[in-house]
Amino acid sequence: MAVTSELNEAGSERTYKVFGEVFFRSADMFVRGFDLKEKLPKVTIDLTHAHFWDITSVAALDKVVLKFRKEGIEVNVINMNKATTTIVDDFGVHHKPEEITQVMGH
Repeated sequence: MAVTSELNEAGSERTYKVFGEVFFRSADMFVRGFDLKEKLPKVTIDLTHAHFWDITSVAALDKVVLKFRKEGIEVNVINMNKATTTIVDDFGVHHKPEEITQVMGH
């Protein structure tokens, strides 16, 4: 599992590309692949080459997305395969406004 990133020419958007299998053993490595302190208007997380296997991996994705959003950064998660989409839809919260409120405590 690896995460790479590239900053656009304008310096306004970073695209992170995730490669490999994300599951309970690689979830911490996944989170460490993101610079959660960098101040940018927009971040894209490209999952074209990734597969999420379990609830722990979905929680790691939620953690990254919600931390960026807490800092006012627009986040787009793109190119999930069908299996990853299913598990994220079932167990993720970053794309469900009603559940984000509960998680964030507002």
